[in-house]
Amino acid sequence: MPVICPSKEKEINFKMKTVIIDRGEEGKRQTPQLLENASLPDIEAGQVLVEIKACGLSTIRIDLLQELGLHGSKAPLGRDIAGIVTHVGTGVTSCRKGDEVVAVLPLDSPCSGCAEYCVVGEYDLVVKPMRVSFQDAAACIGDAVTAYTALQCMGKMISGDTVFVVNGASSVGSMVVQLAQHWGGKVIATSSSAEETSYLQNIKPQIGQILETDEALKKYAMLNQCLEESGGLGVDCIIDDGVIVFPNEEDDLTLNPARRRQLKTLPTKHEIISALAVGGRWITKQSNLQIDPPDSRLLSLKAASICYLNDTVWTLSCQQQGKYLHILRDIIDKLADGVIRPNITRTVSLEGVCQIYNSLEGQTLGKTIMIRDSP
Repeated sequence: MPVICPSKEKEINFKMKTVIIDRGEEGKRQTPQLLENASLPDIEAGQVLVEIKACGLSTIRIDLLQELGLHGSKAPLGRDIAGIVTHVGTGVTSCRKGDEVVAVLPLDSPCSGCAEYCVVGEYDLVVKPMRVSFQDAAACIGDAVTAYTALQCMGKMISGDTVFVVNGASSVGSMVVQLAQHWGGKVIATSSSAEETSYLQNIKPQIGQILETDEALKKYAMLNQCLEESGGLGVDCIIDDGVIVFPNEEDDLTLNPARRRQLKTLPTKHEIISALAVGGRWITKQSNLQIDPPDSRLLSLKAASICYLNDTVWTLSCQQQGKYLHILRDIIDKLADGVIRPNITRTVSLEGVCQIYNSLEGQTLGKTIMIRDSP
């Protein structure tokens, strides 16, 4: 397809490297594949072409792709990107060629963030300040949107609230911890290893309480410690990383080892409900949550509520596009001012993404990002 080549400023047939996920015929498999000669995406009105410098990595949401009927047997990989605008489509006013930008690709985007180039709609990106690195921007933007959504839009957090964060050293958890503290919350976070505890202890200002999960002690006495830390009142807002839905679910040998390890760090739904304060809010990532009548009655007695956290909701609809862009800009401003800092624990090249992809599930410490150098 003839396009303007970013490096030569003339029309040629340009090819690029990109990583996609092969979902198999039934759409349930996740096998990463590196394509060496993929075609450059078409650039339509209102879109820009971005040369990708960094991309935050996470596993794709197979359940959402199936529910929405997106992408068939091949799915793009990587949605949180930072790079340089190399070509601007007609009608674009928010950025110019040469601008450094950061974006979250919509769930229905045909482009992978793990690629040399991708096409982005102008309302899915914001211009990046020069003092923010490509790596920090890509590592932060998607997880910070999730944290922002959980705390402000769903948790209705205000200064003075007690916020309980499950797996506080994870990429999303660390964003929740930092934003909650910035907005005046008292944070309690869980940790499942010495490395996670060390990271959480070094966050400034200091976290109110770190609860170390310990399998020998049946994970952690979450209820007792939360009640003790809150003076017996319970916590105002709980943001989980998933929960144990069924008894002894973490011992199910049919699950892959990474999933079993992750389950060992999670509380049960009853523990969470019992730890909520009157009027408390539980923000959950567990899409298949089932509430039994006794737990439902306990929620009712506390006038507590449950919200389901879907981090793709902003890009599934344009109804609140203005609010979404405000959130993106606010996150980048906070990153530039040092209010939030990503914890990048591993970097890989574009060619190395396939080798590490399967290790992303269950990662509870920091963020893995893809970085690429200009040719």
